[in-house]
Amino acid sequence: MKVVVKSNGKIEKFDYKKLQRSLSETFLIVKSPEGQSNEFVKKTLLEFADWQKNKPEITSDDIRRQASGILQKIHPEAAYIYKNFKSII
Repeated sequence: MKVVVKSNGKIEKFDYKKLQRSLSETFLIVKSPEGQSNEFVKKTLLEFADWQKNKPEITSDDIRRQASGILQKIHPEAAYIYKNFKSII
């Protein structure tokens, strides 16, 4: 079981669905067409899964940093929104 260490020190099970929802919401904000958004989310999740597969634990900051880096290559505007979402709202 992959675990995530949150910024407050709490440990929880890693949830791909949570990451998927967050990425999907990001693409809604940047008004990407649904089909394109789905492809970008899928590509990001696959690349993220490959990055974290040998790591027994990751931090919430690792998730945000790594997903933002992946997004930067495919949609810089979405990467900015995803990375800075908490400070924007």
